[in-house]
Amino acid sequence: EYLRQIGALDDAGGVKPQVRIANYLMGPSNCIASSSYFSVCCLSECEVLMRELEQKIRAPMASAEQLLALVGNMSSSSVEAPRDLPETLVDKLWAIADRHSGKVPLHARLFAQWMHFVFPSECPYPHAVEDVAV
Repeated sequence: EYLRQIGALDDAGGVKPQVRIANYLMGPSNCIASSSYFSVCCLSECEVLMRELEQKIRAPMASAEQLLALVGNMSSSSVEAPRDLPETLVDKLWAIADRHSGKVPLHARLFAQWMHFVFPSECPYPHAVEDVAV
């Protein structure tokens, strides 16, 4: 139940439940210290990737074309660049842009989901927290 609450359990699609590693690593059980104001937790590789995008884009939104060029040339601990993204991910990014008048909001849920599929070991899958005590 704990894994489900923190968004680390993927039990969608009627298959055997799997743990979303990035979500588990960012969960509260992996925090060293916390208070009502802050938590000291594992470093998020996704934040590093997002910071790189933010520094290159310097805007809250970007075109799908610009994002595909940048993300295709980004490396992480588990992904080597350059790489061609699967067509399904390319289509999903274009669909996000279409929903927002041709631009992709960098800090929106759909882009965060897309980043999870592009960097599954680094970027947690965004989920709605049901219990604020978690």
